[in-house]
Amino acid sequence: MAYSTLRFLLYKGNIAGLVFLISLFCTTSAPAQRLLSLQDAIDIALEQSYEMKSLKLTLIEAEENRLAAKYRFRTNADLNLNTPRWAEDMREVPVANALPIYNSLGSMRYQSELNITQPLPTDGWLRLRSQVYQSKESNYFAETDNEIKRKDFLSSVRIWFNQPLFTYNRLKTGLKRAELGYERSSLVLSRSQLDIVYNVSNSFYSLYNSTRSSEISLETFEQQEKQYETASLKYEAGLIPEVEALQLEVNLANARSNVLLAEASLERQKEEFKKLIGLNLDEEIGVKTDIEYTHFDIDLDMAIRKGLVNRTELRENEINIELDRLSIKEIDARNEISANLSAYYDLTGRSDPTLPYGSGTRDLLESSWSDLERRPGNRGVTLTFSLPIWDSGVNKAEVASAKAGLRRIELQHEEEKKTIINSVRDAVRRVQTAESRLQVLQKSQDVAQRAYDISLERFNNGEITSQDLALDNDKLSNAKMSFLGAYISYKLSVEDLKRKTLWDFEKDEPVR
Repeated sequence: MAYSTLRFLLYKGNIAGLVFLISLFCTTSAPAQRLLSLQDAIDIALEQSYEMKSLKLTLIEAEENRLAAKYRFRTNADLNLNTPRWAEDMREVPVANALPIYNSLGSMRYQSELNITQPLPTDGWLRLRSQVYQSKESNYFAETDNEIKRKDFLSSVRIWFNQPLFTYNRLKTGLKRAELGYERSSLVLSRSQLDIVYNVSNSFYSLYNSTRSSEISLETFEQQEKQYETASLKYEAGLIPEVEALQLEVNLANARSNVLLAEASLERQKEEFKKLIGLNLDEEIGVKTDIEYTHFDIDLDMAIRKGLVNRTELRENEINIELDRLSIKEIDARNEISANLSAYYDLTGRSDPTLPYGSGTRDLLESSWSDLERRPGNRGVTLTFSLPIWDSGVNKAEVASAKAGLRRIELQHEEEKKTIINSVRDAVRRVQTAESRLQVLQKSQDVAQRAYDISLERFNNGEITSQDLALDNDKLSNAKMSFLGAYISYKLSVEDLKRKTLWDFEKDEPVR
């Protein structure tokens, strides 16, 4: 008797220490803990998660590509400078009826070329080119030991036109491709946001499950502790056998172990959740565990219509079809007759070659400009045709391959509609099934709670044994856990329905 009492007191001290540590942990951590609702977690994930940051950068990339394609229609200018271009080398000079001779040539040129180009919507371009250079040249004749030097200055202004004919417009095609690429990236971002929301909801409810499991295990522990205290008093009074007190001691030890296991599982779940939504791993968080459940009606036909209208997969398939059609056009154009029209008109002036070698740059420029004003303009037109004759069927096979790929995407587009309809129907059924199960388990939990309260009162009155009370206590814990699982399954089913239809039936509004 004394040994059992001493062991009980020592064990009670351990339990009291555990309760003290748990209460101390809650008391000291609560002020620093950040409590998150589901919407809080979603907002954080859509702003800070790795996946969301990556998707936003992909969208920025597509936007910049689209802008680059638009800017290709705008005027552009480039300037080329040679400052200087210098060379000295020996060159062979052929001599009639004699051996060649070798003269040393030297040149020093400072040159600038300015091109201002205006792309045309027809895929051609109009270019204004201005060229100016000053050169110094020398020619050394080895046989006569004589050297000739000359300074030269050239000024030139050219208007240049170029236009491809009988082929597809590459400039407009590039813009169309970039715009479709941007739209597709936007759709991927929207769909991925919904996936992130669902994944965050899934992880949130897993954390919620771990939190509630920890709370339920602690509630069970407290109930076992009260039962153990009552049984110990009864045992000391000789009202129950020692085996019942020992059994409750074992139950209490199991409850204590379950508290520690649930707490460890909760901490692991928190770490995974923080990583998912992009929070600092050192930040203390918790979730709000108030269970909210309200019934709402779901019209199946409306859900299917919303899914077919709102799902981005269908528009993505349409974009892929358009892109494939552009590719077929590009491939087919490789084996078509094409032409290119080019025309130019320029004014060129060269400085007077009889000016002394020591003439300054200003004199050379004025001489060049005078020659430009006096000399007739240069002009020219070139019309070039390209006529493919035989490629051994390469282009025909490439076009056939591209058309088969297009047909495959068209079939996928039709199949996607069926997939969406089936997925929406399945999502509606799962919401309805989960809600029905939730209602049943809610009643089971109420019944289990009532049965435990009655059993506890009967145990206190000595009408039942501790084993009977422990059995009802286990039933209550299991009922709470089953209801929790059903609630989480229901909430995830509702979130999945939102993802499948982009419509919030609970609020009767579009998903934003």
